[in-house]
Amino acid sequence: MQTKTLLVSSLLLIGGVSTPLLAQNYADGIEYFKSGQPDRAKIILERTLNDAETNKTESYYYLGEIAFPTSKDSALMYYELGITEDPLFPLNYIGRGKVAMGKPAANDEKSVKAAIKAGDKMMKEAFKIKGAKKDPAVALAYLKAYHDNVLPFEEIKDKYYESHLADYAPYYVFLGDIEAAKENWGDACKNYELAFDWYDTACVEAYIKYAGIYFHIRPDMAIDKVLKLLAMRPTSAIAQRELAESYYRADQFNNAVTAYEVYMANPNAFVTDRPRYAALLYYDKRYDESLDLTEELLKSFPDNLMLKRLAMYNNYEIKDYTAALKAADAFFSTPDAEFNSRDYVQYGKLCLETGRINEGLDALEKAIEIDPTRLENYKELTNALSKNGRYLRRAEVNEKYINQLEALEQAKTQDYFVGGRYYYMAASRAFQNNEQTETAFAAAKADSLFAIVVEKAPEDYRGHMWRATSSALLDPERKTGVAIPFYEKTIEVILNDLNNTETPPSAAVTARLQKDLIDAYTYMANFDYMAEYNKYLTLPEEQKATFRFTKTIDWCNKILAIDPNHEATKEFLAIISQ
Repeated sequence: MQTKTLLVSSLLLIGGVSTPLLAQNYADGIEYFKSGQPDRAKIILERTLNDAETNKTESYYYLGEIAFPTSKDSALMYYELGITEDPLFPLNYIGRGKVAMGKPAANDEKSVKAAIKAGDKMMKEAFKIKGAKKDPAVALAYLKAYHDNVLPFEEIKDKYYESHLADYAPYYVFLGDIEAAKENWGDACKNYELAFDWYDTACVEAYIKYAGIYFHIRPDMAIDKVLKLLAMRPTSAIAQRELAESYYRADQFNNAVTAYEVYMANPNAFVTDRPRYAALLYYDKRYDESLDLTEELLKSFPDNLMLKRLAMYNNYEIKDYTAALKAADAFFSTPDAEFNSRDYVQYGKLCLETGRINEGLDALEKAIEIDPTRLENYKELTNALSKNGRYLRRAEVNEKYINQLEALEQAKTQDYFVGGRYYYMAASRAFQNNEQTETAFAAAKADSLFAIVVEKAPEDYRGHMWRATSSALLDPERKTGVAIPFYEKTIEVILNDLNNTETPPSAAVTARLQKDLIDAYTYMANFDYMAEYNKYLTLPEEQKATFRFTKTIDWCNKILAIDPNHEATKEFLAIISQ
Protein backbone atom coordinates (compact mmCIF):
# COMPACT_ATOMS: atom_id res chain seq x y z
CA MET A 1 0.00 0.00 0.00
CA GLN A 2 1.19 3.52 -0.75
CA THR A 3 2.62 5.63 2.03
CA LYS A 4 -0.32 7.04 3.92
CA THR A 5 -1.11 10.69 3.56
CA LEU A 6 -0.70 12.74 6.73
CA LEU A 7 -4.00 14.26 7.77
CA VAL A 8 -4.11 17.27 10.01
CA SER A 9 -6.66 16.98 12.76
CA SER A 10 -8.84 19.72 11.32
CA LEU A 11 -8.92 17.88 7.96
CA LEU A 12 -8.16 20.97 5.90
CA LEU A 13 -7.81 18.81 2.83
CA ILE A 14 -6.17 20.56 -0.07
CA GLY A 15 -6.05 17.86 -2.75
CA GLY A 16 -5.14 20.33 -5.49
CA VAL A 17 -8.09 22.61 -4.71
CA SER A 18 -7.50 26.27 -4.02
CA THR A 19 -9.78 27.43 -1.23
CA PRO A 20 -9.97 30.90 0.35
CA LEU A 21 -9.06 31.05 4.03
CA LEU A 22 -12.27 31.09 6.01
CA ALA A 23 -13.17 32.00 9.56
CA GLN A 24 -15.97 30.51 11.58
CA ASN A 25 -18.99 32.71 11.13
CA TYR A 26 -22.36 32.61 12.79
CA ALA A 27 -23.88 33.79 9.49
CA ASP A 28 -23.43 30.26 8.16
CA GLY A 29 -25.75 29.08 10.91
CA ILE A 30 -28.37 31.61 9.90
CA GLU A 31 -28.10 30.43 6.28
CA TYR A 32 -28.61 26.82 7.38
CA PHE A 33 -31.72 27.83 9.34
CA LYS A 34 -33.21 29.87 6.52
CA SER A 35 -32.48 27.00 4.11
CA GLY A 36 -34.54 24.58 6.18
CA GLN A 37 -31.78 22.78 8.11
CA PRO A 38 -32.33 23.85 11.73
CA ASP A 39 -30.29 21.06 13.35
CA ARG A 40 -27.14 22.08 11.52
CA ALA A 41 -27.94 25.73 12.12
CA LYS A 42 -28.11 25.16 15.86
CA ILE A 43 -24.69 23.51 15.96
CA ILE A 44 -23.03 26.44 14.20
CA LEU A 45 -24.89 29.12 16.14
CA GLU A 46 -23.99 27.53 19.46
CA ARG A 47 -20.34 26.98 18.70
CA THR A 48 -19.84 30.51 17.34
CA LEU A 49 -21.95 32.26 19.98
CA ASN A 50 -19.02 33.74 21.88
CA ASP A 51 -16.88 34.60 18.86
CA ALA A 52 -15.85 38.22 18.65
CA GLU A 53 -17.47 38.77 15.26
CA THR A 54 -20.79 37.18 16.26
CA ASN A 55 -23.86 39.36 16.68
CA LYS A 56 -25.08 37.54 19.80
CA THR A 57 -28.51 39.10 19.89
CA GLU A 58 -29.14 37.93 16.33
CA SER A 59 -27.82 34.46 17.14
CA TYR A 60 -30.15 34.30 20.13
CA TYR A 61 -33.08 35.22 17.90
CA TYR A 62 -32.38 32.37 15.48
CA LEU A 63 -31.75 29.92 18.30
CA GLY A 64 -35.20 30.92 19.54
CA GLU A 65 -36.66 30.32 16.08
CA ILE A 66 -35.07 26.88 16.00
CA ALA A 67 -36.48 26.02 19.43
CA PHE A 68 -39.98 27.41 18.86
CA PRO A 69 -41.59 24.38 17.12
CA THR A 70 -40.59 21.97 19.91
CA SER A 71 -40.14 24.07 23.06
CA LYS A 72 -41.74 27.49 23.42
CA ASP A 73 -40.16 27.88 26.85
CA SER A 74 -36.67 27.41 25.39
CA ALA A 75 -37.54 29.76 22.54
CA LEU A 76 -38.66 32.44 25.03
CA MET A 77 -35.41 32.04 26.94
CA TYR A 78 -33.38 32.77 23.80
CA TYR A 79 -35.54 35.75 22.83
CA GLU A 80 -35.18 37.21 26.33
CA LEU A 81 -31.40 36.70 26.21
CA GLY A 82 -31.38 38.53 22.89
CA ILE A 83 -33.31 41.47 24.31
CA THR A 84 -30.95 41.65 27.26
CA GLU A 85 -27.95 41.56 24.92
CA ASP A 86 -29.30 44.35 22.70
CA PRO A 87 -32.63 46.02 23.53
CA LEU A 88 -32.58 47.77 20.15
CA PHE A 89 -32.71 44.58 18.07
CA PRO A 90 -36.40 44.33 17.09
CA LEU A 91 -36.71 40.68 16.05
CA ASN A 92 -36.44 39.30 19.58
CA TYR A 93 -39.52 41.35 20.56
CA ILE A 94 -41.36 39.66 17.69
CA GLY A 95 -40.20 36.30 19.00
CA ARG A 96 -41.27 37.03 22.56
CA GLY A 97 -44.71 38.10 21.40
CA LYS A 98 -45.00 35.02 19.17
CA VAL A 99 -44.46 32.78 22.20
CA ALA A 100 -47.03 34.68 24.27
CA MET A 101 -49.53 34.51 21.43
CA GLY A 102 -49.31 30.73 21.38
CA LYS A 103 -49.56 30.21 25.15
CA PRO A 104 -53.09 31.08 26.32
CA ALA A 105 -53.92 30.70 30.00
CA ALA A 106 -56.62 28.16 29.10
CA ASN A 107 -58.14 26.56 26.02
CA ASP A 108 -61.37 28.52 26.03
CA GLU A 109 -62.01 31.10 23.31
CA LYS A 110 -61.64 34.06 25.64
CA SER A 111 -58.19 32.96 26.83
CA VAL A 112 -57.01 32.29 23.29
CA LYS A 113 -58.12 35.73 22.14
CA ALA A 114 -56.45 37.31 25.15
CA ALA A 115 -53.17 35.55 24.38
CA ILE A 116 -53.28 36.65 20.74
CA LYS A 117 -53.96 40.24 21.79
CA ALA A 118 -51.16 40.21 24.40
CA GLY A 119 -48.71 38.63 21.98
CA ASP A 120 -49.58 41.09 19.24
CA LYS A 121 -49.01 43.97 21.64
CA MET A 122 -45.57 42.62 22.57
CA MET A 123 -44.64 42.22 18.92
CA LYS A 124 -45.63 45.78 18.12
CA GLU A 125 -42.97 46.94 20.58
CA ALA A 126 -40.51 45.95 17.87
CA PHE A 127 -41.90 48.58 15.49
CA LYS A 128 -41.20 51.33 18.05
CA ILE A 129 -37.45 50.79 17.70
CA LYS A 130 -35.74 53.24 15.40
CA GLY A 131 -35.76 52.02 11.77
CA ALA A 132 -37.92 48.99 12.46
CA LYS A 133 -41.06 50.41 10.87
CA LYS A 134 -39.35 50.43 7.48
CA ASP A 135 -37.51 47.13 7.92
CA PRO A 136 -39.06 44.34 5.78
CA ALA A 137 -37.42 41.69 7.99
CA VAL A 138 -39.46 42.92 10.95
CA ALA A 139 -42.68 42.97 8.92
CA LEU A 140 -42.04 39.43 7.63
CA ALA A 141 -41.21 38.15 11.14
CA TYR A 142 -44.49 39.68 12.37
CA LEU A 143 -46.39 37.97 9.54
CA LYS A 144 -44.66 34.63 10.18
CA ALA A 145 -45.50 34.83 13.90
CA TYR A 146 -49.17 34.45 12.98
CA HIS A 147 -48.38 31.72 10.48
CA ASP A 148 -46.22 29.82 12.98
CA ASN A 149 -49.07 29.89 15.49
CA VAL A 150 -51.47 28.64 12.80
CA LEU A 151 -53.44 31.88 12.88
CA PRO A 152 -54.92 33.83 9.95
CA PHE A 153 -52.32 36.14 8.45
CA GLU A 154 -53.87 37.36 5.18
CA GLU A 155 -54.86 40.71 6.70
CA ILE A 156 -51.31 41.33 7.90
CA LYS A 157 -49.91 40.27 4.54
CA ASP A 158 -52.20 42.72 2.75
CA LYS A 159 -51.21 45.49 5.16
CA TYR A 160 -47.47 45.14 4.65
CA TYR A 161 -47.22 43.77 1.10
CA GLU A 162 -46.93 47.00 -0.88
CA SER A 163 -44.91 48.94 1.70
CA HIS A 164 -42.50 46.22 2.89
CA LEU A 165 -42.76 42.82 1.23
CA ALA A 166 -43.36 43.23 -2.50
CA ASP A 167 -39.65 43.61 -3.31
CA TYR A 168 -38.28 41.48 -0.45
CA ALA A 169 -36.80 38.12 -1.51
CA PRO A 170 -37.32 36.29 1.85
CA TYR A 171 -41.05 36.99 1.55
CA TYR A 172 -41.19 34.90 -1.64
CA VAL A 173 -39.15 32.19 0.06
CA PHE A 174 -41.81 32.20 2.80
CA LEU A 175 -44.54 31.79 0.17
CA GLY A 176 -42.54 29.00 -1.46
CA ASP A 177 -42.24 27.22 1.87
CA ILE A 178 -46.00 27.32 2.32
CA GLU A 179 -46.49 25.68 -1.08
CA ALA A 180 -43.73 23.14 -0.45
CA ALA A 181 -45.41 22.12 2.82
CA LYS A 182 -48.48 21.29 0.73
CA GLU A 183 -46.28 19.47 -1.81
CA ASN A 184 -47.20 21.97 -4.49
CA TRP A 185 -43.68 21.73 -5.86
CA GLY A 186 -44.26 23.76 -9.00
CA ASP A 187 -45.71 26.74 -7.13
CA ALA A 188 -42.97 26.46 -4.52
CA CYS A 189 -40.25 26.65 -7.18
CA LYS A 190 -41.95 29.62 -8.87
CA ASN A 191 -41.74 31.57 -5.62
CA TYR A 192 -38.11 30.58 -5.02
CA GLU A 193 -37.31 31.70 -8.57
CA LEU A 194 -38.98 35.04 -7.93
CA ALA A 195 -36.75 35.45 -4.90
CA PHE A 196 -33.41 34.90 -6.64
CA ASP A 197 -34.27 36.05 -10.16
CA TRP A 198 -36.07 39.29 -9.33
CA TYR A 199 -35.31 40.49 -5.82
CA ASP A 200 -31.99 39.09 -4.56
CA THR A 201 -29.67 37.29 -6.95
CA ALA A 202 -27.66 35.98 -3.98
CA CYS A 203 -30.59 34.74 -1.87
CA VAL A 204 -28.97 31.61 -0.48
CA GLU A 205 -32.06 29.92 0.94
CA ALA A 206 -34.02 30.37 -2.29
CA TYR A 207 -31.31 28.65 -4.34
CA ILE A 208 -30.88 25.82 -1.83
CA LYS A 209 -34.59 25.09 -1.53
CA TYR A 210 -35.13 25.35 -5.28
CA ALA A 211 -32.25 22.95 -5.94
CA GLY A 212 -33.54 20.55 -3.29
CA ILE A 213 -36.85 20.23 -5.13
CA TYR A 214 -35.50 20.36 -8.67
CA PHE A 215 -32.84 17.73 -8.08
CA HIS A 216 -35.50 15.00 -8.33
CA ILE A 217 -36.68 16.40 -11.67
CA ARG A 218 -33.57 17.79 -13.37
CA PRO A 219 -30.37 17.12 -11.40
CA ASP A 220 -28.29 19.08 -13.90
CA MET A 221 -30.45 22.17 -13.45
CA ALA A 222 -30.31 21.89 -9.65
CA ILE A 223 -26.51 21.65 -9.76
CA ASP A 224 -26.32 24.67 -12.07
CA LYS A 225 -28.30 26.74 -9.57
CA VAL A 226 -25.96 25.88 -6.72
CA LEU A 227 -22.94 26.64 -8.91
CA LYS A 228 -24.46 30.02 -9.72
CA LEU A 229 -24.95 30.70 -6.00
CA LEU A 230 -21.36 29.70 -5.22
CA ALA A 231 -20.06 32.07 -7.87
CA MET A 232 -21.63 34.88 -5.82
CA ARG A 233 -21.10 33.38 -2.34
CA PRO A 234 -17.93 31.24 -2.64
CA THR A 235 -17.44 30.92 1.14
CA SER A 236 -21.00 29.87 1.99
CA ALA A 237 -20.72 26.58 3.89
CA ILE A 238 -24.22 25.43 3.03
CA ALA A 239 -23.76 26.20 -0.67
CA GLN A 240 -20.48 24.28 -0.68
CA ARG A 241 -22.09 21.34 1.06
CA GLU A 242 -25.18 21.32 -1.17
CA LEU A 243 -23.01 21.28 -4.29
CA ALA A 244 -21.04 18.31 -2.97
CA GLU A 245 -24.24 16.50 -1.95
CA SER A 246 -25.86 17.21 -5.33
CA TYR A 247 -22.90 15.73 -7.18
CA TYR A 248 -22.98 12.75 -4.82
CA ARG A 249 -26.69 12.09 -5.37
CA ALA A 250 -26.17 12.41 -9.13
CA ASP A 251 -23.39 9.74 -8.97
CA GLN A 252 -20.83 12.29 -10.21
CA PHE A 253 -18.32 11.05 -7.68
CA ASN A 254 -15.25 12.78 -9.08
CA ASN A 255 -16.97 16.16 -8.96
CA ALA A 256 -18.39 15.33 -5.54
CA VAL A 257 -14.95 14.60 -4.13
CA THR A 258 -13.59 17.91 -5.43
CA ALA A 259 -16.57 19.81 -4.02
CA TYR A 260 -16.25 18.06 -0.67
CA GLU A 261 -12.58 18.98 -0.47
CA VAL A 262 -13.59 22.64 -0.70
CA TYR A 263 -16.40 22.20 1.82
CA MET A 264 -14.27 20.27 4.32
CA ALA A 265 -11.82 23.18 4.42
CA ASN A 266 -14.62 25.40 5.72
CA PRO A 267 -14.49 25.80 9.53
CA ASN A 268 -18.25 25.40 9.54
CA ALA A 269 -18.07 21.98 7.90
CA PHE A 270 -19.67 19.34 10.08
CA VAL A 271 -17.76 16.49 11.66
CA THR A 272 -20.60 14.19 10.65
CA ASP A 273 -19.84 14.93 6.99
CA ARG A 274 -16.28 13.62 7.16
CA PRO A 275 -17.29 9.95 6.84
CA ARG A 276 -19.27 10.96 3.74
CA TYR A 277 -16.13 12.43 2.26
CA ALA A 278 -14.28 9.19 2.95
CA ALA A 279 -17.12 7.34 1.20
CA LEU A 280 -16.86 9.63 -1.80
CA LEU A 281 -13.16 8.90 -2.09
CA TYR A 282 -14.08 5.22 -2.14
CA TYR A 283 -16.71 5.70 -4.86
CA ASP A 284 -14.16 7.67 -6.85
CA LYS A 285 -11.87 4.60 -6.62
CA ARG A 286 -9.30 6.50 -4.58
CA TYR A 287 -9.09 3.59 -2.18
CA ASP A 288 -5.79 4.42 -0.49
CA GLU A 289 -6.91 7.97 0.27
CA SER A 290 -10.28 6.78 1.49
CA LEU A 291 -8.63 4.23 3.76
CA ASP A 292 -6.22 6.84 5.14
CA LEU A 293 -9.08 9.12 6.09
CA THR A 294 -11.21 6.25 7.38
CA GLU A 295 -8.51 5.03 9.73
CA GLU A 296 -7.84 8.57 10.96
CA LEU A 297 -11.54 9.14 11.69
CA LEU A 298 -11.96 5.75 13.38
CA LYS A 299 -9.58 6.91 16.09
CA SER A 300 -12.14 9.54 17.10
CA PHE A 301 -15.30 7.69 16.08
CA PRO A 302 -14.60 3.96 16.63
CA ASP A 303 -18.29 3.03 16.57
CA ASN A 304 -19.20 4.85 13.35
CA LEU A 305 -20.84 2.23 11.14
CA MET A 306 -20.02 3.94 7.85
CA LEU A 307 -16.33 4.16 8.78
CA LYS A 308 -16.21 0.50 9.82
CA ARG A 309 -17.89 -0.38 6.53
CA LEU A 310 -15.35 1.65 4.55
CA ALA A 311 -12.47 -0.06 6.35
CA MET A 312 -13.72 -3.42 5.03
CA TYR A 313 -14.51 -2.10 1.53
CA ASN A 314 -11.24 -0.24 1.02
CA ASN A 315 -9.01 -3.03 2.31
CA TYR A 316 -10.77 -5.44 -0.04
CA GLU A 317 -10.17 -3.15 -3.01
CA ILE A 318 -6.45 -2.78 -2.29
CA LYS A 319 -6.30 -6.57 -1.82
CA ASP A 320 -5.22 -6.48 1.81
CA TYR A 321 -7.55 -9.38 2.58
CA THR A 322 -6.21 -9.98 6.07
CA ALA A 323 -7.02 -6.40 7.09
CA ALA A 324 -10.34 -6.63 5.24
CA LEU A 325 -11.39 -9.74 7.20
CA LYS A 326 -10.42 -8.07 10.47
CA ALA A 327 -12.45 -4.99 9.49
CA ALA A 328 -15.37 -7.22 8.47
CA ASP A 329 -15.39 -8.88 11.89
CA ALA A 330 -15.52 -5.46 13.56
CA PHE A 331 -18.18 -4.25 11.18
CA PHE A 332 -20.57 -7.18 11.48
CA SER A 333 -20.17 -7.32 15.25
CA THR A 334 -21.55 -3.78 15.61
CA PRO A 335 -24.53 -4.07 17.98
CA ASP A 336 -28.01 -3.09 16.78
CA ALA A 337 -26.68 -2.26 13.31
CA GLU A 338 -28.63 -2.72 10.09
CA PHE A 339 -26.55 -4.13 7.25
CA ASN A 340 -27.50 -3.62 3.63
CA SER A 341 -27.29 -6.03 0.73
CA ARG A 342 -24.09 -4.50 -0.58
CA ASP A 343 -22.40 -5.20 2.75
CA TYR A 344 -23.08 -8.90 2.30
CA VAL A 345 -22.00 -8.82 -1.36
CA GLN A 346 -18.70 -7.25 -0.35
CA TYR A 347 -18.23 -9.74 2.47
CA GLY A 348 -19.18 -12.61 0.19
CA LYS A 349 -16.58 -11.60 -2.38
CA LEU A 350 -14.00 -11.25 0.38
CA CYS A 351 -14.71 -14.74 1.70
CA LEU A 352 -14.54 -16.24 -1.79
CA GLU A 353 -11.18 -14.58 -2.39
CA THR A 354 -9.83 -16.07 0.84
CA GLY A 355 -11.11 -19.61 0.28
CA ARG A 356 -14.07 -19.43 2.65
CA ILE A 357 -16.38 -20.68 -0.09
CA ASN A 358 -19.49 -21.71 1.84
CA GLU A 359 -19.38 -18.57 3.96
CA GLY A 360 -18.99 -16.44 0.86
CA LEU A 361 -21.91 -18.08 -0.95
CA ASP A 362 -24.07 -17.74 2.16
CA ALA A 363 -23.28 -14.03 2.32
CA LEU A 364 -24.26 -13.53 -1.33
CA GLU A 365 -27.49 -15.45 -0.67
CA LYS A 366 -28.12 -13.14 2.30
CA ALA A 367 -27.66 -10.09 0.06
CA ILE A 368 -30.50 -11.28 -2.20
CA GLU A 369 -32.67 -12.11 0.80
CA ILE A 370 -32.26 -8.55 2.12
CA ASP A 371 -32.94 -6.86 -1.20
CA PRO A 372 -34.40 -9.16 -3.89
CA THR A 373 -34.89 -6.18 -6.21
CA ARG A 374 -31.15 -5.44 -6.57
CA LEU A 375 -30.57 -7.28 -9.84
CA GLU A 376 -26.77 -7.13 -9.87
CA ASN A 377 -26.68 -9.27 -6.72
CA TYR A 378 -28.06 -12.24 -8.67
CA LYS A 379 -25.20 -11.91 -11.15
CA GLU A 380 -22.64 -11.91 -8.34
CA LEU A 381 -24.11 -15.08 -6.86
CA THR A 382 -24.59 -16.95 -10.15
CA ASN A 383 -20.99 -16.23 -11.15
CA ALA A 384 -19.72 -17.44 -7.79
CA LEU A 385 -21.86 -20.59 -7.94
CA SER A 386 -20.61 -21.34 -11.45
CA LYS A 387 -16.95 -21.02 -10.44
CA ASN A 388 -17.58 -23.43 -7.59
CA GLY A 389 -19.51 -26.06 -9.53
CA ARG A 390 -22.92 -25.39 -7.93
CA TYR A 391 -24.77 -25.60 -11.23
CA LEU A 392 -28.26 -26.46 -10.02
CA ARG A 393 -28.21 -23.71 -7.41
CA ARG A 394 -26.96 -21.28 -10.06
CA ALA A 395 -29.94 -22.16 -12.23
CA GLU A 396 -32.35 -21.71 -9.32
CA VAL A 397 -30.89 -18.29 -8.43
CA ASN A 398 -31.04 -17.22 -12.05
CA GLU A 399 -34.71 -18.22 -12.14
CA LYS A 400 -35.33 -15.87 -9.20
CA TYR A 401 -33.55 -13.19 -11.23
CA ILE A 402 -35.95 -13.83 -14.13
CA ASN A 403 -38.89 -13.57 -11.73
CA GLN A 404 -37.68 -10.11 -10.69
CA LEU A 405 -37.35 -9.09 -14.34
CA GLU A 406 -40.91 -10.30 -14.95
CA ALA A 407 -42.16 -8.24 -12.02
CA LEU A 408 -40.50 -5.20 -13.59
CA GLU A 409 -41.78 -6.21 -17.06
CA GLN A 410 -38.17 -6.26 -18.26
CA ALA A 411 -37.71 -9.95 -19.02
CA LYS A 412 -36.41 -10.60 -22.54
CA THR A 413 -36.34 -13.78 -24.61
CA GLN A 414 -32.59 -14.02 -24.05
CA ASP A 415 -33.14 -14.16 -20.29
CA TYR A 416 -35.31 -17.27 -20.61
CA PHE A 417 -32.79 -18.78 -23.02
CA VAL A 418 -29.90 -18.26 -20.58
CA GLY A 419 -32.05 -19.61 -17.75
CA GLY A 420 -32.80 -22.73 -19.74
CA ARG A 421 -29.11 -23.20 -20.54
CA TYR A 422 -28.26 -22.98 -16.84
CA TYR A 423 -30.78 -25.69 -15.97
CA TYR A 424 -29.56 -27.80 -18.91
CA MET A 425 -25.96 -27.60 -17.64
CA ALA A 426 -27.16 -28.63 -14.18
CA ALA A 427 -29.05 -31.55 -15.71
CA SER A 428 -26.01 -32.61 -17.74
CA ARG A 429 -23.77 -32.56 -14.68
CA ALA A 430 -26.33 -34.56 -12.68
CA PHE A 431 -26.64 -37.05 -15.56
CA GLN A 432 -22.86 -37.54 -15.61
CA ASN A 433 -22.99 -38.23 -11.86
CA ASN A 434 -25.89 -40.68 -12.32
CA GLU A 435 -28.17 -38.51 -10.16
CA GLN A 436 -31.44 -39.42 -11.83
CA THR A 437 -33.82 -37.37 -9.70
CA GLU A 438 -31.80 -34.20 -10.09
CA THR A 439 -31.38 -34.87 -13.82
CA ALA A 440 -35.11 -35.19 -14.32
CA PHE A 441 -35.86 -32.07 -12.27
CA ALA A 442 -33.29 -29.84 -13.98
CA ALA A 443 -34.08 -31.12 -17.47
CA ALA A 444 -37.79 -30.48 -16.97
CA LYS A 445 -37.05 -26.93 -15.71
CA ALA A 446 -34.80 -26.35 -18.71
CA ASP A 447 -37.52 -27.49 -21.06
CA SER A 448 -40.09 -25.20 -19.42
CA LEU A 449 -37.85 -22.17 -19.97
CA PHE A 450 -37.01 -23.13 -23.55
CA ALA A 451 -40.76 -23.53 -24.13
CA ILE A 452 -41.11 -19.84 -23.26
CA VAL A 453 -38.35 -19.04 -25.74
CA VAL A 454 -40.27 -20.96 -28.43
CA GLU A 455 -43.46 -19.11 -27.53
CA LYS A 456 -41.75 -15.73 -27.79
CA ALA A 457 -39.63 -16.52 -30.87
CA PRO A 458 -41.11 -19.53 -32.74
CA GLU A 459 -39.21 -18.60 -35.88
CA ASP A 460 -35.85 -19.06 -34.11
CA TYR A 461 -34.78 -22.70 -34.33
CA ARG A 462 -32.62 -22.49 -31.20
CA GLY A 463 -35.58 -22.61 -28.83
CA HIS A 464 -36.82 -25.81 -30.49
CA MET A 465 -33.29 -27.26 -30.57
CA TRP A 466 -32.69 -26.68 -26.87
CA ARG A 467 -36.09 -28.14 -25.99
CA ALA A 468 -34.98 -31.20 -27.91
CA THR A 469 -31.56 -31.30 -26.25
CA SER A 470 -32.91 -30.96 -22.71
CA SER A 471 -35.71 -33.48 -23.33
CA ALA A 472 -33.16 -35.95 -24.67
CA LEU A 473 -31.64 -36.16 -21.19
CA LEU A 474 -34.93 -37.64 -20.00
CA ASP A 475 -34.59 -40.43 -22.58
CA PRO A 476 -30.92 -41.44 -22.48
CA GLU A 477 -31.56 -44.92 -23.95
CA ARG A 478 -33.61 -43.50 -26.84
CA LYS A 479 -36.73 -45.47 -25.88
CA THR A 480 -39.62 -43.03 -25.34
CA GLY A 481 -38.90 -40.56 -28.13
CA VAL A 482 -39.83 -37.61 -25.91
CA ALA A 483 -37.33 -35.39 -27.76
CA ILE A 484 -38.38 -36.41 -31.26
CA PRO A 485 -41.13 -33.76 -31.84
CA PHE A 486 -38.72 -31.02 -30.84
CA TYR A 487 -35.96 -32.32 -33.12
CA GLU A 488 -38.44 -32.56 -35.97
CA LYS A 489 -39.49 -28.95 -35.40
CA THR A 490 -35.83 -27.93 -35.19
CA ILE A 491 -35.15 -29.53 -38.56
CA GLU A 492 -38.21 -27.87 -40.09
CA VAL A 493 -37.26 -24.37 -38.94
CA ILE A 494 -33.58 -24.75 -39.92
CA LEU A 495 -34.52 -25.94 -43.42
CA ASN A 496 -36.85 -22.95 -43.78
CA ASP A 497 -33.98 -20.66 -42.84
CA LEU A 498 -31.55 -22.33 -45.23
CA ASN A 499 -34.06 -22.21 -48.09
CA ASN A 500 -35.11 -18.61 -47.49
CA THR A 501 -34.73 -16.95 -50.90
CA GLU A 502 -35.99 -13.52 -49.81
CA THR A 503 -33.33 -13.02 -47.14
CA PRO A 504 -30.73 -15.75 -47.67
CA PRO A 505 -28.51 -16.42 -44.63
CA SER A 506 -24.89 -15.27 -44.72
CA ALA A 507 -22.07 -17.76 -45.08
CA ALA A 508 -21.39 -17.69 -41.34
CA VAL A 509 -25.05 -18.20 -40.46
CA THR A 510 -25.33 -20.97 -43.05
CA ALA A 511 -22.39 -22.78 -41.50
CA ARG A 512 -23.98 -22.56 -38.04
CA LEU A 513 -27.36 -23.73 -39.33
CA GLN A 514 -25.78 -26.69 -41.11
CA LYS A 515 -23.80 -27.70 -38.04
CA ASP A 516 -26.92 -27.69 -35.84
CA LEU A 517 -28.90 -29.46 -38.56
CA ILE A 518 -26.27 -32.23 -38.59
CA ASP A 519 -26.65 -32.55 -34.81
CA ALA A 520 -30.41 -32.93 -35.20
CA TYR A 521 -30.02 -35.50 -37.98
CA THR A 522 -27.49 -37.37 -35.83
CA TYR A 523 -29.94 -37.65 -32.95
CA MET A 524 -32.67 -38.85 -35.30
CA ALA A 525 -30.27 -41.36 -36.83
CA ASN A 526 -29.31 -42.71 -33.41
CA PHE A 527 -32.91 -42.93 -32.25
CA ASP A 528 -34.06 -44.78 -35.37
CA TYR A 529 -30.99 -47.01 -35.24
CA MET A 530 -31.93 -48.13 -31.71
CA ALA A 531 -35.47 -48.87 -32.83
CA GLU A 532 -34.34 -50.69 -35.98
CA TYR A 533 -31.60 -52.57 -34.11
CA ASN A 534 -34.11 -53.80 -31.52
CA LYS A 535 -36.32 -54.98 -34.38
CA TYR A 536 -33.29 -56.64 -36.00
CA LEU A 537 -32.64 -58.58 -32.80
CA THR A 538 -36.14 -60.09 -32.88
CA LEU A 539 -35.83 -61.42 -36.43
CA PRO A 540 -35.17 -65.06 -37.26
CA GLU A 541 -31.56 -65.70 -38.23
CA GLU A 542 -32.44 -66.30 -41.90
CA GLN A 543 -33.99 -62.80 -42.17
CA LYS A 544 -31.19 -60.90 -40.47
CA ALA A 545 -28.91 -61.19 -43.49
CA THR A 546 -31.30 -59.18 -45.67
CA PHE A 547 -32.37 -56.63 -43.01
CA ARG A 548 -31.65 -53.00 -43.89
CA PHE A 549 -31.50 -50.09 -41.45
CA THR A 550 -33.57 -47.99 -43.84
CA LYS A 551 -34.47 -45.01 -41.66
CA THR A 552 -31.04 -44.82 -40.10
CA ILE A 553 -29.36 -44.90 -43.52
CA ASP A 554 -31.70 -42.16 -44.71
CA TRP A 555 -30.64 -39.86 -41.85
CA CYS A 556 -26.97 -40.63 -42.49
CA ASN A 557 -27.37 -39.70 -46.13
CA LYS A 558 -28.94 -36.40 -45.12
CA ILE A 559 -25.86 -35.68 -43.02
CA LEU A 560 -23.53 -36.55 -45.89
CA ALA A 561 -25.52 -34.36 -48.24
CA ILE A 562 -24.49 -31.45 -46.07
CA ASP A 563 -20.96 -32.64 -45.27
CA PRO A 564 -19.72 -35.41 -47.58
CA ASN A 565 -16.58 -35.72 -45.47
CA HIS A 566 -18.32 -36.31 -42.14
CA GLU A 567 -16.08 -39.17 -41.02
CA ALA A 568 -18.15 -40.45 -38.09
CA THR A 569 -21.22 -40.77 -40.28
CA LYS A 570 -19.29 -42.42 -43.11
CA GLU A 571 -17.87 -45.00 -40.73
CA PHE A 572 -21.24 -45.66 -39.08
CA LEU A 573 -22.95 -45.94 -42.46
CA ALA A 574 -20.34 -48.41 -43.67
CA ILE A 575 -20.99 -50.64 -40.67
CA ILE A 576 -24.80 -50.73 -40.87
CA SER A 577 -24.83 -51.07 -44.67
CA GLN A 578 -22.92 -54.37 -44.67
